[in-house]
Amino acid sequence: MSKIKDDIKRANYLIKIPSFFRENDDIFDMIYPFTTENINGMFSHFSFKDKDCLSVLGSSDQIFDMYLRGAKSVTAFDINPLTEYLFHLKKAALDANITKEEYLDYFCYRGTDNYTIFGNRLIKPFDIRIFDKIAPNLKGNSYKFWNDLYNKYNFSTIRESARLFNSDEYFRDTLEHTVAYLDDDNFEKLKEVSKNIKITFINKDIKELVLAKNYDLMYFSNIIQYASSMFLKNTICETAYLQRKLPLEAFKNYIMSFKDNLNDNGIIIIGYIYTIFDEYYSNGIFNKEIRDEVFPLDEFNYYYFKSIDYYENPYTNMDPKREKDACLVYKKTV
Repeated sequence: MSKIKDDIKRANYLIKIPSFFRENDDIFDMIYPFTTENINGMFSHFSFKDKDCLSVLGSSDQIFDMYLRGAKSVTAFDINPLTEYLFHLKKAALDANITKEEYLDYFCYRGTDNYTIFGNRLIKPFDIRIFDKIAPNLKGNSYKFWNDLYNKYNFSTIRESARLFNSDEYFRDTLEHTVAYLDDDNFEKLKEVSKNIKITFINKDIKELVLAKNYDLMYFSNIIQYASSMFLKNTICETAYLQRKLPLEAFKNYIMSFKDNLNDNGIIIIGYIYTIFDEYYSNGIFNKEIRDEVFPLDEFNYYYFKSIDYYENPYTNMDPKREKDACLVYKKTV
């Protein structure tokens, strides 16, 4: 079976069977509709101008923000082959010159009553009327993929949460703070350069990733919080402390193997850490003692910014421990 047929078959399975009914359900089988990170706050700490970048593909928002900030090229990797189709759908929407409101109406599922009213029109997520504006800009297999789904299902079924798309999604008001290209002016700027946006897509698990070129910046999103399921999964350690520390150490050693593919003064954003000051001990990356031992501050650094919870939850700013997210960074010096 061809790749496009395999991918359509995979999408059909996800749409037909909600995640809570699936056997061996994996959150990475579904597509993240938008980033769950404050990439606007984080990326503000770095320069992307004329940089060659590597990033997790995920929702594609990281890629669009990188290009908005002047990236020269982006190589994107993801274990989920379906993420590439969302990238092309979002890019086609930008190329279709729709408004930011139409873009958010189309892609956002989580909102007030889950629809927007324009006059006497009801616009819902993945509305066929907006898809008809986008579709002429879809090419090849991306057109075949989305057109096949629209021919088989009602648009609301395609976009329903916890089927093809992951339910982990923030309100659109939050996204306008945490995703730079969703600012009104930035959205127009991104549309101006969207014709030149492209990615080299690598459909691989991070543990199978082989890089063929050097980069100025690498971004590994929040994969670090899954270190315990990636490394030493079935190993029983002598203490709970080691049980949490050793997988994080193995993750660090693996990620640092990519420094040979960094240009001079290149940066690896090793991991995104949610509410970094709100510690808990079941996961090594959220334990400061373990973090500091595995990632000593004479070699690694942290950048802090408003947490995504700060924008999503009006009560977060009452709890200082939940006000900041952070990213863990390595910089290659000459």
